Amino acid sequence: MKPRGLWELSKSRLEDLRRSLGEGSHEVLTATRLQAGGFDGPAVTALVGMPADHARTLLDTLLAERAHHPGPRLDLVWSGPESAQAQSRDTSQVLRELFGRAERSVIVAGFAFWGASSIFDRLHERALEKGLDVEFFINVDPTGKNVQMTEANFWRYSWPWSDCRPRVYCDARSDDASTMHAKCVVIDEATAFITSANFTGAAQHDNVELGVVVQDRDFASRVAAQWRGLVAERLFRMT
Repeated sequence: MKPRGLWELSKSRLEDLRRSLGEGSHEVLTATRLQAGGFDGPAVTALVGMPADHARTLLDTLLAERAHHPGPRLDLVWSGPESAQAQSRDTSQVLRELFGRAERSVIVAGFAFWGASSIFDRLHERALEKGLDVEFFINVDPTGKNVQMTEANFWRYSWPWSDCRPRVYCDARSDDASTMHAKCVVIDEATAFITSANFTGAAQHDNVELGVVVQDRDFASRVAAQWRGLVAERLFRMT
């Protein structure tokens, strides 16, 4: 297992640390030795007590992995007014693009789904084309007082199609609190879109909303596993 502190150091910092260890020495590294090279704190604690040649091998391995597996690609996503210097992509456009390239699976999680069929029509088309496994995690008002957050409202106004129906889950807790506030989309367990925007027309186009598309398979698969783990533990139930 990779020492977590070292793994969280930047590539340039790892390179500096590797250079500070030089070549050929078999000394056992001490905190004082590392401090002399400008390194201190939890990030390098794992190296204390390690022979220098072993530490060099470990750092060479980490740097090689960094070169082979570059960091995730991040894209800024925005809704609402923008400055002339803005370098972001529109929330509604990003969603359509993500849904349009799905090949195997899609997870959608959100708090508000109000009249969202125009948001999910591309996902519906893609699900029919590819036989996608589609899962929704939604907020349902168990009291029924908020008609916009009932199961019936979701099926009528956000997913009105009967030819292809996703699995829909909600928080299994039985109180009347609005407990489901996460908003994200996961495509093929390879790309994750984390956003403040609900799945409503206002959130997609008018509200000031901020999100990020993370193109990283490890991260996206962990997000997907988080949701599916809630179902496995019966913390979320199928509607």
